[in-house]
Amino acid sequence: LKLPPASVPQRSSRTCARSKCVVKMAPTLSVVASALAVFVLAAPSAAISALRNGVAPAAPAANNTVVQATEQIAITPHQFMEVTLGPFASPIEACDYCFSSFTKTGTPPAGPVAPSCVCMAYPEAAQFNMFCATPVSAAGFVADMKGCRCKGRDMEHMGSTTCEAIR
Repeated sequence: LKLPPASVPQRSSRTCARSKCVVKMAPTLSVVASALAVFVLAAPSAAISALRNGVAPAAPAANNTVVQATEQIAITPHQFMEVTLGPFASPIEACDYCFSSFTKTGTPPAGPVAPSCVCMAYPEAAQFNMFCATPVSAAGFVADMKGCRCKGRDMEHMGSTTCEAIR
């Protein structure tokens, strides 16, 4: 099947004479490029002129109602609050609880709160508290309290949970 020469698109032709070359592009390519340029430039300007002229967006559906807000929120300074999780009889119990806690595992959509937090335990009196935190500085806080970092399924200890002192 041969197409007539008029229907075959020409890509480009190159004419050289005395070390001067001129490249002639096919007319279809220049038409497409011009149309694309006009579209790219015209679309944003049409949107801007519509906004300047105060053209409102489409009206909301008939069953929607707009209510003016009359309530205000008063934000006041709060006192320092500390929440501790424990006490546990051993650091291993605190670690096991941490690994299964809502903070670490959670239930969507509310949790998990911090799935990459590091579980730690620290002593308080004769018992231990759980501590799960993401910042590196938290390890220094727990180390100052003579705490330890939890390690779940420690294969060096037959897959049991261990708690190694933070140095």
